[in-house]
Amino acid sequence: MAKSVDPRVTALLQRYYEHFASPELPVPVDSIAVDLLGLTVDEDDALDVSGMLVPDEHQIWLNGREARQSPGRRRFTLAHELGHWVCQYTEGRVEPRYCRAEEIGVGVGRKLEREANMFAAHLLMPEPLVRREAAAVKLNLHALARRFEVSVPAMKVRLQQLSLL
Repeated sequence: MAKSVDPRVTALLQRYYEHFASPELPVPVDSIAVDLLGLTVDEDDALDVSGMLVPDEHQIWLNGREARQSPGRRRFTLAHELGHWVCQYTEGRVEPRYCRAEEIGVGVGRKLEREANMFAAHLLMPEPLVRREAAAVKLNLHALARRFEVSVPAMKVRLQQLSLL
């Protein structure tokens, strides 16, 4: 079973809320990237990967086609790239990260991708907020996914991680 709280996410959200706003839903992932971390977030329809972090340029690229097809996927891909930024770039790894669609899902074999996926899940669906909202909507999976602006499968996995399902 995965950890239900990532201290790096907790610290990032705390910094954001101290400087910009009180805890809110959905978690303002774009504002965290741009306003707090000073990154540029752009979309490109020709991108042949889901997302790409270019650390030396402080830039994240998202696949524009995928972003339009699913706002929840866009949010998860952005949070995933933030995971690479926080978990890897700030630890000294500066090579660009290219994330393909098949690497974003659950069960990814590579350690760095799993780490970024977990970071994204914890960022978009923080444990205290998930527990609060799950109780309020009596574990209605679709209502929770809408409230957090994530996909139903992503919410289901998070609820399982928290032993709520």
